[in-house]
Amino acid sequence: MVIVVIYKNENKERDRASSSGDVKFLIFLKYRSDVKLKITITGDLYSGKSSVAKGVCEVMDYTYFSVGELQRRLAVEKGMSIMEYNDYVFQNNLDHEVDNRTMAIGIENENFIFDARLAWYFIPNSFKIYFKVDIDIAVERAMESNRGECENYTCVQEAKERIIGRRRLEVTRFNEIYNIDIDNDSNYDLVIDTSHMTMKAVIEKTIEKLRECNDKK
Repeated sequence: MVIVVIYKNENKERDRASSSGDVKFLIFLKYRSDVKLKITITGDLYSGKSSVAKGVCEVMDYTYFSVGELQRRLAVEKGMSIMEYNDYVFQNNLDHEVDNRTMAIGIENENFIFDARLAWYFIPNSFKIYFKVDIDIAVERAMESNRGECENYTCVQEAKERIIGRRRLEVTRFNEIYNIDIDNDSNYDLVIDTSHMTMKAVIEKTIEKLRECNDKK
């Protein structure tokens, strides 16, 4: 349930929130209704999907799940580091461990967002969102980001080639293993191009569409 803060002088507080960039409060003012959904989010590299997912969860008081979090949990259960676990899964073709746990989360939980490449596929009754981004914008974001040594790029061209290459590998791998095309927009209930949108705008649009979906139920 979304907890709404009510102020005596709403207009005054709206102006205050606008000037201070209080995204959460502004969205509370605009959407004062419960939205009860299972939501899965995926998207292009550097589309901002994880940041948006966490932002929407905060606003809507939803639980956030991610494939990275799930892999870390499975690694702990096996007494491995995350790197050891990823190597173990790859060498033994054990993608089904994460897949099965993803399905279980979808069955056992309500009011959540699952941020993962294939959560939409394993939780078919979810509201499925895909975030797109223009490759040149993705490269700009990549060059400005700090995701650790594995994603440090020496130049724009290298970043572009590696982002495109990683995407091609994902498309090919998922098609071979699951016989699905992750580039097919018809897989998703909502597709948003974040290329020229602020984070606030993406969060607001996402919640607006979720509310519309919830109202139709």
